[in-house]
Amino acid sequence: MAMASDIRPGDDAVEISQKLVGRTRTALLKDLFAFFEIPPKFINHIFGNLYARDLLTQRERELCAVAALCVLNHPNELKSHIIAAVRTGATKAEIAEVILQMSTYGGMPVCIEGLAIAREVFEKTPATASTE
Repeated sequence: MAMASDIRPGDDAVEISQKLVGRTRTALLKDLFAFFEIPPKFINHIFGNLYARDLLTQRERELCAVAALCVLNHPNELKSHIIAAVRTGATKAEIAEVILQMSTYGGMPVCIEGLAIAREVFEKTPATASTE
């Protein structure tokens, strides 16, 4: 899988989604949206507009997503964005540090749950296993 750090404004939204969260997750999003007759413009907005902006790096954007999803306690999305963070160049140590920082905003239970989810991702996802 190509690194997601080469995303640029104007790139195709589906390709951006695949680079960040993978083909399986992108297909899930498209299937959910189709099932509920949600127009594709929502995927285009998220990945074609927001994620294609170039003020923040993709790595910074994904670390922000990890922080928010940890505090909001959304484990499925947190897993997906931990993988995306690694794909954009974030390290295991950086991801752990972001989650640890969330203890200040969400409390230790949120931090511990986030670290447990991150550990699961790093142990079960081959692409993240060797990330320092």
